[in-house]
Amino acid sequence: MQEHFLSMSKKNKPAANHPLPHNIPTDEKLQGQTESTVQENSSFVSKLTTGWIPYLIFTLFGLALYANTFHHEFALDDEIIICENIYVLKGIDGIGEIMQHDIFDSYNQSLNSKSSLAGGRFRPFSLATFAIEQEFIGTLPNGIQPDSWDLNQNKIGDANEDINHDGLFNSMDVKVKGMGMRHVVNVLLYILCISILFRFLSTYFFKDKPLLAFLTALLFLAHPIHTEVVANVKSRDEILSLMFMILTLHLSFKYVANKKITTLLLGLLAYFIALLSKEYGVTLLIILPAAIYVYHKDFKWSSVPQLWIGLLVSFGIYYFMRSQVTLGLNSDLQDNELMNNPYLYASATQAWATKIFIHLKYFILLLAPTTMSCDYGFDVIAFRTFSSPEVWLSILILLVLSAATIYSFIKRHWLLFPLLFLGVHLILINNFVFNIGATMGERLVFHSSLGVCILLIYGLHVLFTRTFKWPSYILMVVLLPVLLLYSIKTISRNAAWKNNTILYATDVATYPKSTMLNANSGRTLFDLSTLPANATRKAALLDSAYFYGRRAYALHPNFFTNLKNLGVVKVTQGDMDSAAFYWKKAIARNPQDVTVSGYLDNAAGYYYNKGTKYFDAQKLDSAMQQFLLANEIKPKDHRPLYFLGMIYFKQGNMTRAKEMWSKGLLSAPNDAMLQQALRSIP
Repeated sequence: MQEHFLSMSKKNKPAANHPLPHNIPTDEKLQGQTESTVQENSSFVSKLTTGWIPYLIFTLFGLALYANTFHHEFALDDEIIICENIYVLKGIDGIGEIMQHDIFDSYNQSLNSKSSLAGGRFRPFSLATFAIEQEFIGTLPNGIQPDSWDLNQNKIGDANEDINHDGLFNSMDVKVKGMGMRHVVNVLLYILCISILFRFLSTYFFKDKPLLAFLTALLFLAHPIHTEVVANVKSRDEILSLMFMILTLHLSFKYVANKKITTLLLGLLAYFIALLSKEYGVTLLIILPAAIYVYHKDFKWSSVPQLWIGLLVSFGIYYFMRSQVTLGLNSDLQDNELMNNPYLYASATQAWATKIFIHLKYFILLLAPTTMSCDYGFDVIAFRTFSSPEVWLSILILLVLSAATIYSFIKRHWLLFPLLFLGVHLILINNFVFNIGATMGERLVFHSSLGVCILLIYGLHVLFTRTFKWPSYILMVVLLPVLLLYSIKTISRNAAWKNNTILYATDVATYPKSTMLNANSGRTLFDLSTLPANATRKAALLDSAYFYGRRAYALHPNFFTNLKNLGVVKVTQGDMDSAAFYWKKAIARNPQDVTVSGYLDNAAGYYYNKGTKYFDAQKLDSAMQQFLLANEIKPKDHRPLYFLGMIYFKQGNMTRAKEMWSKGLLSAPNDAMLQQALRSIP
């Protein structure tokens, strides 16, 4: 016998010409309750879940949870996606270019490199919102220039121009400018997303039990795993994606009932924006028909052909746009770089076992998010095999969810909707189908967490009202401690997202085997060492920066960014030999990087100058060593070759002297000193 939340009375029965809701859960009148108590509770719940009250609660609760992010700076990918993005910095004028480029295009241009993520990332809508914000912050049509911090162009560092209060006047002030506003917008969009979610659930799947819709929205709002999505501005694409996906569902359900063309067009527009926000919108091609199928009792697919055609056409337009932008971005760089391919060193068996195990990690985070991090890459999660019990526990959970999904489909049970929302989005991020460039990430389960929240609230409802025969409002009392604990964790976790320095220092203590966290901790500590306020502890900060950089190097010796930064730390400490060692390894990984090439040019100049001093002092062996180092770094520089030839000449080795001078002339055929030197050899 199928269960229902609340039996529909004849008085409220829909007209026969409308599709009927099917299998929507309802409550029966609880035994032992007095009529007055039921009415009192019903009145309280009604006030709590109708009109403007729930939206006010969501707003106040959301602001209370995330108000401590309003003064945050940037963290993680905010810098390269927003603060340094040449298209975003143009403001509204850059939106046209945003629509024609991958979100990492600006960053890749700055490195003079190709995309490192196969397939690219086409998510222009969130970037367009950042560009609109830039109009209010102040546009930089030519990108960040050396004097962009000088707001009044008086060439003097005024107090109000040190926006990040670090005692320096540089590009960091430009990047931080306006980030507070962006954080406020993120929080407001998150609250709007929650409000739309409540409206959809309370109108349809929980329409006879709005309390469950209200509690689902509250649980989703408070969930700590969403801190990365809200507190990290770049992750606005997740918020916009889910918000417009839910809006698409709501408008599509409404269109099935009213058949109005305006409703259909608005729904298709919402779907198109969802796709432009993030690729997850493709899942609605499965989830939306399934949701309508289980909700309506006598639904016929042929009754709304315009909806199905419209969805396919919208997706086709999006796919064409995406293909034009990402064409040619399927490079081998991702597969060959451990930081973008965490299973590079795993056997096929280890890779599959670990990918399966990751689901268990996700489920734990979705239920009890106690240990959190911005990075779960190499080598945070050790490779598993099929002899690991946790792998089989994960398999069991996946089998149960799969069986429940199939059963719900066969029975046309409404739980198919949250089960699909959980499962289909997991498929997109579990590396089963394609390499997403990461082991796992908290932001990646933002969509799946909605399915979990719905299932949790409904499961608790069934447990209390049907097993224990308690009144449904008891669920609010039981959920309060969970909301309190979630809220405390959310607020405390937000603090870590203040900036990169705090974020990496917090998370590397949690996961000391993360290559990324160690490398980035080293970089932020080096940045701290350059601040005037830290002059007295500069040496200690540099030592700490090198410690974390070396730990990252031990984990992943070929990590390009870490190699570059290690060289910077060592040259600052006065150790050019070590600096050159790391930079040479870095340039071998990325020969096109102009920054490292510049560093190596400086290193070659250092060795050349040192060699000339030894040569003038007649310390020929020491001079030769320095010139050889200079030549190794810049083989086409004729100057070290000239002096090497002179040293061999003084030592009586005419063959080697001629060889050096001849090589020098290949690079500088008109050099008079080399020509004269060669003529001196019989």
